[in-house]
Amino acid sequence: MKVLFVTSWYPTEKQPYFGVFVREHARAVRAAGVEIQVLSVVCERSADMLRIETSEFVDDSGIPTYRILIRSRFRDVMHHWTGFQKRLAYRVFLQRIKPGFVPDVIHSNVVFPAGIIGDYLASRDNTPHVLTEHWSKLAGILRLPVISSRVKAVYRRAEVIMPVSFFLKKNIQLLIKGLDERKFTVVPNVVDAAQFPYLPKMAGENTVRFCAVATWTSKKVPDKYPELFIEALSVVQKTEKRKIELVMIGGGDNVEMLKNLCNARGLKAAFKGALPKAEIARELHRSDFLIHASRVETFGVVIVEALMTGTPVICSNAGALGELIDSSNGVLCENNPESWIAGIRKALDKRFDGAVVSAGLKEKYSYESIGASLLRIYESVVKM
Repeated sequence: MKVLFVTSWYPTEKQPYFGVFVREHARAVRAAGVEIQVLSVVCERSADMLRIETSEFVDDSGIPTYRILIRSRFRDVMHHWTGFQKRLAYRVFLQRIKPGFVPDVIHSNVVFPAGIIGDYLASRDNTPHVLTEHWSKLAGILRLPVISSRVKAVYRRAEVIMPVSFFLKKNIQLLIKGLDERKFTVVPNVVDAAQFPYLPKMAGENTVRFCAVATWTSKKVPDKYPELFIEALSVVQKTEKRKIELVMIGGGDNVEMLKNLCNARGLKAAFKGALPKAEIARELHRSDFLIHASRVETFGVVIVEALMTGTPVICSNAGALGELIDSSNGVLCENNPESWIAGIRKALDKRFDGAVVSAGLKEKYSYESIGASLLRIYESVVKM
Protein backbone atom coordinates (compact mmCIF):
# COMPACT_ATOMS: atom_id res chain seq x y z
CA MET A 1 0.00 0.00 0.00
CA LYS A 2 1.36 3.41 -1.03
CA VAL A 3 -0.13 6.63 0.33
CA LEU A 4 0.68 10.25 -0.46
CA PHE A 5 -0.05 12.64 2.42
CA VAL A 6 -0.95 16.15 1.23
CA THR A 7 -0.93 18.92 3.81
CA SER A 8 -0.66 22.67 4.26
CA TRP A 9 -0.09 22.30 8.01
CA TYR A 10 3.35 20.81 8.62
CA PRO A 11 6.35 21.75 10.76
CA THR A 12 9.05 23.99 9.28
CA GLU A 13 12.26 25.42 10.69
CA LYS A 14 10.47 28.72 11.37
CA GLN A 15 7.36 27.04 12.81
CA PRO A 16 8.51 23.73 14.36
CA TYR A 17 5.14 23.02 16.05
CA PHE A 18 2.91 23.97 13.09
CA GLY A 19 0.77 20.95 12.18
CA VAL A 20 2.63 18.54 14.46
CA PHE A 21 -0.54 16.45 14.79
CA VAL A 22 -0.59 15.93 11.00
CA ARG A 23 3.00 14.69 11.15
CA GLU A 24 2.00 12.32 13.97
CA HIS A 25 -0.73 10.85 11.75
CA ALA A 26 1.87 10.34 9.02
CA ARG A 27 4.06 8.48 11.49
CA ALA A 28 1.10 6.33 12.54
CA VAL A 29 0.55 5.39 8.89
CA ARG A 30 4.19 4.39 8.58
CA ALA A 31 3.92 2.37 11.82
CA ALA A 32 1.10 0.38 10.17
CA GLY A 33 3.50 -0.79 7.46
CA VAL A 34 2.23 1.58 4.77
CA GLU A 35 4.73 3.09 2.33
CA ILE A 36 4.07 6.80 2.82
CA GLN A 37 5.43 10.03 1.36
CA VAL A 38 4.45 13.57 2.33
CA LEU A 39 3.84 16.56 0.07
CA SER A 40 3.49 19.77 2.09
CA VAL A 41 2.61 23.16 0.63
CA VAL A 42 3.16 25.78 3.32
CA CYS A 43 2.73 29.56 3.07
CA GLU A 44 4.83 31.73 5.40
CA ARG A 45 4.88 35.48 5.85
CA SER A 46 8.20 37.13 5.00
CA ALA A 47 9.71 40.35 3.64
CA ASP A 48 9.92 38.79 0.17
CA MET A 49 7.52 39.76 -2.58
CA LEU A 50 7.42 36.08 -3.52
CA ARG A 51 9.96 33.34 -2.97
CA ILE A 52 9.29 29.67 -3.58
CA GLU A 53 11.58 27.06 -2.03
CA THR A 54 11.20 23.41 -2.96
CA SER A 55 13.07 20.83 -0.91
CA GLU A 56 13.21 17.06 -0.65
CA PHE A 57 14.36 15.19 2.44
CA VAL A 58 13.74 12.19 4.68
CA ASP A 59 12.47 13.23 8.10
CA ASP A 60 13.73 11.86 11.40
CA SER A 61 11.15 9.05 11.34
CA GLY A 62 12.18 7.90 7.85
CA ILE A 63 9.34 9.45 5.82
CA PRO A 64 10.31 10.93 2.42
CA THR A 65 9.02 14.49 2.42
CA TYR A 66 8.62 17.03 -0.37
CA ARG A 67 8.09 20.59 0.78
CA ILE A 68 6.95 23.60 -1.21
CA LEU A 69 7.52 26.67 0.93
CA ILE A 70 5.88 29.84 -0.36
CA ARG A 71 7.32 32.95 1.33
CA SER A 72 5.64 36.28 0.71
CA ARG A 73 4.68 39.58 2.32
CA PHE A 74 1.28 38.79 0.79
CA ARG A 75 1.06 35.51 2.66
CA ASP A 76 -2.75 35.59 3.04
CA VAL A 77 -3.23 36.13 -0.70
CA MET A 78 -0.93 33.21 -1.52
CA HIS A 79 -2.67 31.02 1.07
CA HIS A 80 -6.03 31.61 -0.61
CA TRP A 81 -4.72 31.29 -4.17
CA THR A 82 -5.37 27.58 -4.48
CA GLY A 83 -5.00 27.54 -8.26
CA PHE A 84 -1.37 28.62 -7.92
CA GLN A 85 -0.71 26.07 -5.17
CA LYS A 86 -2.30 23.27 -7.23
CA ARG A 87 0.01 23.97 -10.17
CA LEU A 88 3.11 24.00 -7.96
CA ALA A 89 2.06 20.78 -6.24
CA TYR A 90 1.23 18.98 -9.49
CA ARG A 91 4.60 19.90 -10.97
CA VAL A 92 6.44 18.47 -7.95
CA PHE A 93 4.19 15.40 -8.03
CA LEU A 94 4.91 14.70 -11.71
CA GLN A 95 8.61 15.51 -11.69
CA ARG A 96 9.79 14.30 -8.28
CA ILE A 97 7.27 11.93 -6.72
CA LYS A 98 5.48 9.92 -9.40
CA PRO A 99 8.57 8.62 -11.24
CA GLY A 100 9.38 6.40 -8.24
CA PHE A 101 6.17 6.39 -6.19
CA VAL A 102 2.67 5.89 -7.59
CA PRO A 103 0.21 6.26 -4.68
CA ASP A 104 -2.76 3.93 -4.23
CA VAL A 105 -4.47 6.60 -2.09
CA ILE A 106 -4.07 10.35 -1.74
CA HIS A 107 -4.75 11.44 1.83
CA SER A 108 -5.30 15.17 2.38
CA ASN A 109 -5.17 16.83 5.77
CA VAL A 110 -7.51 19.79 6.37
CA VAL A 111 -9.89 20.73 3.56
CA PHE A 112 -8.44 24.19 2.89
CA PRO A 113 -6.18 24.49 1.08
CA ALA A 114 -4.64 21.00 1.23
CA GLY A 115 -7.92 19.21 0.51
CA ILE A 116 -8.35 21.23 -2.66
CA ILE A 117 -4.79 20.36 -3.73
CA GLY A 118 -5.23 16.66 -2.88
CA ASP A 119 -8.58 16.50 -4.66
CA TYR A 120 -6.93 17.96 -7.78
CA LEU A 121 -4.03 15.48 -7.72
CA ALA A 122 -6.41 12.57 -7.16
CA SER A 123 -8.73 13.59 -10.02
CA ARG A 124 -5.82 14.01 -12.44
CA ASP A 125 -4.58 10.48 -11.68
CA ASN A 126 -7.94 8.81 -10.97
CA THR A 127 -6.75 7.91 -7.45
CA PRO A 128 -9.00 7.50 -4.38
CA HIS A 129 -8.99 10.60 -2.19
CA VAL A 130 -9.57 10.59 1.58
CA LEU A 131 -9.58 13.60 3.89
CA THR A 132 -8.71 14.09 7.56
CA GLU A 133 -10.26 17.18 9.12
CA HIS A 134 -8.76 19.01 12.10
CA TRP A 135 -10.12 22.47 11.39
CA SER A 136 -12.49 24.45 13.62
CA LYS A 137 -12.75 27.43 11.22
CA LEU A 138 -14.77 25.81 8.43
CA ALA A 139 -17.66 28.25 8.89
CA GLY A 140 -15.41 31.20 8.06
CA ILE A 141 -14.09 29.77 4.82
CA LEU A 142 -17.61 28.83 3.72
CA ARG A 143 -18.50 32.53 3.74
CA LEU A 144 -16.15 33.09 0.79
CA PRO A 145 -18.30 32.33 -2.30
CA VAL A 146 -15.78 30.84 -4.76
CA ILE A 147 -13.72 28.99 -2.17
CA SER A 148 -16.90 27.75 -0.47
CA SER A 149 -18.03 25.93 -3.60
CA ARG A 150 -14.60 24.31 -3.98
CA VAL A 151 -14.52 23.19 -0.35
CA LYS A 152 -18.00 21.66 -0.59
CA ALA A 153 -17.01 19.85 -3.79
CA VAL A 154 -13.95 18.35 -2.09
CA TYR A 155 -16.06 16.98 0.76
CA ARG A 156 -18.63 15.54 -1.63
CA ARG A 157 -16.03 13.85 -3.86
CA ALA A 158 -13.89 12.43 -1.06
CA GLU A 159 -14.26 8.69 -0.56
CA VAL A 160 -13.92 9.02 3.22
CA ILE A 161 -14.01 12.05 5.57
CA MET A 162 -12.13 11.53 8.85
CA PRO A 163 -12.81 14.24 11.46
CA VAL A 164 -10.69 13.90 14.58
CA SER A 165 -13.73 14.12 16.90
CA PHE A 166 -17.48 13.56 16.90
CA PHE A 167 -17.91 17.28 17.63
CA LEU A 168 -16.09 18.12 14.40
CA LYS A 169 -18.09 15.56 12.44
CA LYS A 170 -21.34 17.14 13.62
CA ASN A 171 -20.03 20.60 12.77
CA ILE A 172 -19.18 19.58 9.20
CA GLN A 173 -22.60 17.99 8.74
CA LEU A 174 -24.37 21.10 10.04
CA LEU A 175 -22.43 23.41 7.73
CA ILE A 176 -22.55 21.25 4.60
CA LYS A 177 -25.94 19.66 4.17
CA GLY A 178 -26.47 16.38 2.38
CA LEU A 179 -23.10 14.70 2.96
CA ASP A 180 -23.44 10.93 3.02
CA GLU A 181 -23.25 9.71 6.63
CA ARG A 182 -21.40 6.62 5.38
CA LYS A 183 -18.48 8.79 4.29
CA PHE A 184 -17.59 9.65 7.89
CA THR A 185 -15.20 7.79 10.17
CA VAL A 186 -13.87 9.53 13.27
CA VAL A 187 -10.11 8.96 13.64
CA PRO A 188 -8.60 10.87 16.59
CA ASN A 189 -5.16 12.40 16.89
CA VAL A 190 -2.12 10.44 17.97
CA VAL A 191 -0.78 11.03 21.47
CA ASP A 192 2.54 9.35 22.22
CA ALA A 193 2.21 7.57 25.55
CA ALA A 194 5.97 7.00 25.63
CA GLN A 195 6.40 10.76 26.02
CA PHE A 196 3.60 11.05 28.61
CA PRO A 197 3.88 7.99 30.87
CA TYR A 198 1.71 7.50 33.92
CA LEU A 199 3.36 8.20 37.27
CA PRO A 200 1.64 8.25 40.68
CA LYS A 201 1.34 11.73 42.18
CA MET A 202 3.53 12.68 45.11
CA ALA A 203 1.69 14.19 48.06
CA GLY A 204 2.09 17.98 47.98
CA GLU A 205 3.23 20.03 50.96
CA ASN A 206 0.20 22.25 51.50
CA THR A 207 0.31 23.41 47.87
CA VAL A 208 -1.97 22.73 44.91
CA ARG A 209 -0.26 23.12 41.55
CA PHE A 210 -2.16 23.87 38.35
CA CYS A 211 -0.52 23.58 34.93
CA ALA A 212 -1.75 25.23 31.72
CA VAL A 213 -0.35 24.50 28.25
CA ALA A 214 -1.25 26.43 25.08
CA THR A 215 -0.15 29.11 22.67
CA TRP A 216 -1.22 32.36 24.31
CA THR A 217 -2.05 34.56 21.33
CA SER A 218 -3.92 37.84 21.10
CA LYS A 219 -6.71 37.76 18.53
CA LYS A 220 -10.00 39.52 18.06
CA VAL A 221 -11.65 36.37 19.46
CA PRO A 222 -8.86 34.11 20.79
CA ASP A 223 -9.42 30.34 20.90
CA LYS A 224 -7.87 30.07 24.37
CA TYR A 225 -9.45 31.85 27.33
CA PRO A 226 -6.88 31.82 30.18
CA GLU A 227 -8.34 34.94 31.79
CA LEU A 228 -11.20 32.75 33.01
CA PHE A 229 -9.11 30.36 35.08
CA ILE A 230 -6.74 33.10 36.27
CA GLU A 231 -9.67 35.10 37.65
CA ALA A 232 -11.27 31.96 39.12
CA LEU A 233 -8.05 30.78 40.80
CA SER A 234 -7.55 34.23 42.31
CA VAL A 235 -10.99 33.97 43.92
CA VAL A 236 -10.61 30.35 45.07
CA GLN A 237 -7.24 30.99 46.75
CA LYS A 238 -8.88 33.45 49.15
CA THR A 239 -10.79 30.62 50.84
CA GLU A 240 -8.54 27.62 50.08
CA LYS A 241 -6.37 26.54 53.00
CA ARG A 242 -3.62 25.29 50.71
CA LYS A 243 -1.41 27.55 48.62
CA ILE A 244 -2.23 27.74 44.91
CA GLU A 245 0.45 27.85 42.23
CA LEU A 246 0.00 28.16 38.47
CA VAL A 247 2.49 27.12 35.79
CA MET A 248 1.88 28.52 32.30
CA ILE A 249 3.62 26.72 29.43
CA GLY A 250 3.69 28.15 25.91
CA GLY A 251 4.57 31.29 24.01
CA GLY A 252 2.60 33.87 22.07
CA ASP A 253 2.05 37.60 22.00
CA ASN A 254 -0.38 37.55 24.94
CA VAL A 255 2.09 36.34 27.56
CA GLU A 256 2.92 39.77 29.02
CA MET A 257 -0.76 40.61 29.46
CA LEU A 258 -1.30 37.32 31.30
CA LYS A 259 1.71 37.94 33.55
CA ASN A 260 0.31 41.35 34.44
CA LEU A 261 -3.12 39.87 35.15
CA CYS A 262 -1.65 37.25 37.50
CA ASN A 263 0.34 39.94 39.33
CA ALA A 264 -2.72 42.18 39.61
CA ARG A 265 -4.78 39.32 41.07
CA GLY A 266 -2.06 38.22 43.51
CA LEU A 267 -1.80 34.79 41.88
CA LYS A 268 1.59 33.07 42.07
CA ALA A 269 2.35 32.08 38.48
CA ALA A 270 5.48 30.87 36.68
CA PHE A 271 5.67 31.37 32.92
CA LYS A 272 7.94 28.72 31.37
CA GLY A 273 7.63 29.60 27.68
CA ALA A 274 7.50 26.96 24.94
CA LEU A 275 8.88 23.62 26.13
CA PRO A 276 9.62 20.30 24.39
CA LYS A 277 7.25 17.42 25.07
CA ALA A 278 9.55 15.72 27.59
CA GLU A 279 9.64 18.83 29.76
CA ILE A 280 5.87 19.34 29.47
CA ALA A 281 5.44 15.78 30.74
CA ARG A 282 7.69 16.52 33.72
CA GLU A 283 5.66 19.61 34.56
CA LEU A 284 2.43 17.60 34.35
CA HIS A 285 3.85 14.92 36.66
CA ARG A 286 4.64 17.66 39.19
CA SER A 287 1.15 19.20 38.91
CA ASP A 288 -2.10 18.28 40.60
CA PHE A 289 -4.29 19.44 37.70
CA LEU A 290 -4.13 20.55 34.09
CA ILE A 291 -6.31 23.64 33.70
CA HIS A 292 -7.48 24.60 30.22
CA ALA A 293 -10.00 27.28 29.20
CA SER A 294 -10.95 27.42 25.54
CA ARG A 295 -13.74 28.65 23.32
CA VAL A 296 -13.41 25.80 20.82
CA GLU A 297 -11.45 22.54 20.59
CA THR A 298 -11.66 20.11 17.71
CA PHE A 299 -9.78 17.43 19.68
CA GLY A 300 -7.61 18.46 22.64
CA VAL A 301 -4.17 16.82 22.39
CA VAL A 302 -2.91 18.51 25.56
CA ILE A 303 -5.92 17.14 27.46
CA VAL A 304 -5.08 13.55 26.48
CA GLU A 305 -1.38 14.14 27.24
CA ALA A 306 -2.28 15.24 30.76
CA LEU A 307 -4.68 12.35 31.31
CA MET A 308 -2.03 9.85 30.15
CA THR A 309 0.26 11.09 32.94
CA GLY A 310 -2.54 10.54 35.47
CA THR A 311 -3.19 14.28 35.84
CA PRO A 312 -6.89 15.16 36.16
CA VAL A 313 -8.18 18.04 34.03
CA ILE A 314 -10.31 21.10 34.71
CA CYS A 315 -11.41 22.49 31.36
CA SER A 316 -14.09 24.27 29.37
CA ASN A 317 -17.09 22.34 28.19
CA ALA A 318 -16.26 23.40 24.64
CA GLY A 319 -16.03 21.56 21.33
CA ALA A 320 -14.72 18.03 21.65
CA LEU A 321 -13.55 18.30 25.27
CA GLY A 322 -16.78 16.77 26.56
CA GLU A 323 -15.79 13.60 24.67
CA LEU A 324 -12.64 13.31 26.79
CA ILE A 325 -13.64 14.43 30.30
CA ASP A 326 -16.03 12.82 32.77
CA SER A 327 -16.35 12.62 36.54
CA SER A 328 -13.56 10.01 36.79
CA ASN A 329 -10.85 12.18 35.25
CA GLY A 330 -11.80 15.83 35.70
CA VAL A 331 -14.35 18.62 35.74
CA LEU A 332 -16.01 20.45 32.85
CA CYS A 333 -16.80 24.16 33.28
CA GLU A 334 -19.02 26.49 31.32
CA ASN A 335 -17.23 29.59 30.09
CA ASN A 336 -18.29 32.02 32.80
CA PRO A 337 -16.55 33.00 36.07
CA GLU A 338 -19.14 31.41 38.36
CA SER A 339 -18.87 28.00 36.69
CA TRP A 340 -15.08 28.11 36.74
CA ILE A 341 -14.94 29.04 40.43
CA ALA A 342 -17.37 26.23 41.26
CA GLY A 343 -15.54 23.78 38.99
CA ILE A 344 -12.14 24.41 40.58
CA ARG A 345 -13.61 24.03 44.06
CA LYS A 346 -15.30 20.79 43.01
CA ALA A 347 -12.00 19.42 41.69
CA LEU A 348 -10.16 20.41 44.88
CA ASP A 349 -12.75 18.60 47.00
CA LYS A 350 -12.54 15.37 44.97
CA ARG A 351 -9.90 12.64 45.21
CA PHE A 352 -8.91 11.42 41.74
CA ASP A 353 -7.24 8.06 41.11
CA GLY A 354 -4.36 8.70 38.69
CA ALA A 355 -4.37 5.11 37.46
CA VAL A 356 -8.06 5.42 36.57
CA VAL A 357 -7.45 8.80 34.91
CA SER A 358 -4.84 7.30 32.57
CA ALA A 359 -6.48 3.90 32.00
CA GLY A 360 -6.93 2.77 28.40
CA LEU A 361 -5.56 5.92 26.77
CA LYS A 362 -2.22 4.45 25.74
CA GLU A 363 -3.90 1.88 23.51
CA LYS A 364 -6.61 4.19 22.17
CA TYR A 365 -4.37 6.99 20.89
CA SER A 366 -1.19 5.10 20.06
CA TYR A 367 0.60 5.15 16.71
CA GLU A 368 -0.35 1.50 16.31
CA SER A 369 -4.06 2.01 16.98
CA ILE A 370 -4.45 5.10 14.78
CA GLY A 371 -2.28 3.58 12.05
CA ALA A 372 -4.40 0.41 11.99
CA SER A 373 -7.59 2.50 11.65
CA LEU A 374 -6.14 4.46 8.73
CA LEU A 375 -4.88 1.30 7.02
CA ARG A 376 -8.39 -0.23 7.16
CA ILE A 377 -9.77 2.91 5.51
CA TYR A 378 -7.13 2.84 2.76
CA GLU A 379 -7.85 -0.81 2.06
CA SER A 380 -11.59 -0.15 1.86
CA VAL A 381 -11.27 2.66 -0.70
CA VAL A 382 -8.78 0.77 -2.87
CA LYS A 383 -11.28 -2.11 -3.11
CA MET A 384 -14.12 0.19 -4.25
